[in-house]
Amino acid sequence: MFWVGILYFAQGFPFGLFYDVFPVHFRQLGVDLREIGLLSLLGLAWTIKFLWAPAIDHYRHHRRWMLAVDLAMGAVLLYLSMQAGFGPPVWIAIGVFTLLSATNDIAIDGYTIEFLDKKELGLANGIRIGMGRVGILAAGVILILSDYLGWPGAYTAAAGILAVLGIVCLYAPKELSFGVRKPMTLG
Repeated sequence: MFWVGILYFAQGFPFGLFYDVFPVHFRQLGVDLREIGLLSLLGLAWTIKFLWAPAIDHYRHHRRWMLAVDLAMGAVLLYLSMQAGFGPPVWIAIGVFTLLSATNDIAIDGYTIEFLDKKELGLANGIRIGMGRVGILAAGVILILSDYLGWPGAYTAAAGILAVLGIVCLYAPKELSFGVRKPMTLG
């Protein structure tokens, strides 16, 4: 269950950045509240992730997906750390960030389902919810850091956290090979 906790912390952290950190930063930049409210539309990526989930699950290698998207989200944050204003490039960057985060969710969920025995799913669900919330709260620490490091430093710290989480995912137990995969059933 240790890995379940780590992975779902990694899932909650970007979600917290999107819903807690970005709006505060943009408000401090003087962005209109209506525009900040429209940012939530980019959060639809988490709602429609079912559209590309089959492709992620088909190619499996969930740990590699987790590493790749965590590093890519970190790169987006580094890009945001260099932006002085709020305009179309920032909108695009945040859209990319949410798509990457939703893809990370798919990879983490797919890995967890393959990794755990069916009897462990109840306990794992509790850990999943709890550690996801801890990840969201940890994103709040980035807000505190912004007071001391400024936004560039805070985003760089968040990028570093995502890089560490991506690398840690590589140490999670290996997935089943393609030939060993259990058949999916409705029952």
